[in-house]
Amino acid sequence: MFNTEEMTLDQFAEAMKPRTITGYLIDVQNETHGPRTIEKSLQGYYKTIGCRLISMPEHQIGANRGRFHGKRFTIICDDEALFVDQPKISAIDNLGQPMLCGNLFIVKTDDQGDTVSLDPADIKYLERFVLLQGTRKFPKPYPMLHQCEYA
Repeated sequence: MFNTEEMTLDQFAEAMKPRTITGYLIDVQNETHGPRTIEKSLQGYYKTIGCRLISMPEHQIGANRGRFHGKRFTIICDDEALFVDQPKISAIDNLGQPMLCGNLFIVKTDDQGDTVSLDPADIKYLERFVLLQGTRKFPKPYPMLHQCEYA
């Protein structure tokens, strides 16, 4: 993994530090949302979302209308969220149809396909689309992502 003959001890220690990623967490179970920095690993994703199996689809957030164009984000979500008793909807499309259930951790993907942190402008953009919404099964409003479309 590392070529120790060409790497100093300090370089090796730096390379072994846990990597982190900053994304936007929508926690429908605890009814909270906001930016969060976590360990960038499968275990970090599992712990943050509270699941055993994740999916990482790319979605467009925001509708394309006139000069406004939605932005693409990678949404790390619970792939088994629909198998729980009474799943909580966490994202809806432009027509109000359910798109995702369970907790969401939103990040970006770079040109090489690696997940990368959101910048402050991305976080500000996403906050426009996280609104309090109730459903028939969960009438008390909780944070939900709106205008989430397939990319």
